Parts: sequence; C-alpha cells; structure tokens
Amino acid sequence: MTIVYIADTGVFIRCGGPDRNKYQRLRRAVRRGGVSLHIPKRVFEELGGDPTADVYPSGTTPISDGLTEGWVLVADDLEYRNPLVSTVMDETRRVIANETGRDEDRIEKTDTALVGLAAQLLDTRDADKVVLLTTDKPAGQAAELLLAEHGFSDRIEYRYVSEEYLETITAAEFRSETFDSRST
Repeated sequence: MTIVYIADTGVFIRCGGPDRNKYQRLRRAVRRGGVSLHIPKRVFEELGGDPTADVYPSGTTPISDGLTEGWVLVADDLEYRNPLVSTVMDETRRVIANETGRDEDRIEKTDTALVGLAAQLLDTRDADKVVLLTTDKPAGQAAELLLAEHGFSDRIEYRYVSEEYLETITAAEFRSETFDSRST
C-alpha cells in the first residue's frame, strides 16, 4: 500500500527553521518512518523556494535541508485539465469560504492546491491513501469531505499539526499501520 504524505506551508512555519527542536523532530520522524513529505509547488513558493515569485519572493526556504536530504519533495505540476483536480480545487475554495466566512476570492490558492494534489495522486493511483498534514483545519476538513464525495472516503486522512503534535511526533506516525483517521 502506497501512502503519500502531503504537507502544508503551516507545518514548516510552525516547526520553525532547521535549528529548532520541532523541525528536527519532524525531520527525524519522517526519515525514520521511511517516507517523504510531498508539497505542492505553491507551498514551495510560499516557503520562499522560488526567488523570482511575485507573491513570496525569497531565496531562503526553511525546507532547503529537507529538499537536499530527500525527505521533502516538491510534487509535479497539478493537472488542471483533469476534471477531478479542477473540480475539487473549486469545491475546496467554496467549502473553506463557507466555513470561514471569507470571500471565495480571498481563499489561498495553496489550500486548494493541497486538496487538488491529494485528488490527483488518488485519481492517478500514484497513492493508495493520502495523509494531509496541515495547520489549517478548514482545508483538512474540506479534503476529507470532498474527496469522500468523489469516491475516496477511505483513502484520505487529514492530521491537524498542532504544537503538541510536533512536540510528540515519532516515526510511528508515518508507518502504514497508523493510518487510523486521527483527524481532530
């Protein structure tokens, strides 16, 4: 069974930089768990991975060590021509807007990219299951709700990455036998 872990920008921001204990604990857990954290290109850009980006221009990213070491991977481009991907991304924007009371136009494109990537990986069978690690509860809830509506109810899980989660994370979090719908 292939489980793919997708991480949101907030996970890395909440960890702090590579010199922080939470970052090192996450790094150790992911590496010992034998997995990688996949991030959409939008997350990469938000973390400063593209110095030419208009929105988040920076050349220093808190994940550069993870990219070099291979425990963080930038996912392939989203296939917007895939009707499932584009539909789920549009639906995600609406769900988050309704949940938060914000205008749809103000919903971060990164949030929709997380759910779009999960849909794409499940649809193409590049993943049997997806675990979304996020600090954004509405995005995580949208992922579980919408992907279930599109036939992936038993193949998606979101984990809310709180301070406590990062302070206690171990490699066991990344082993297939721990896939247990732990979303909170």
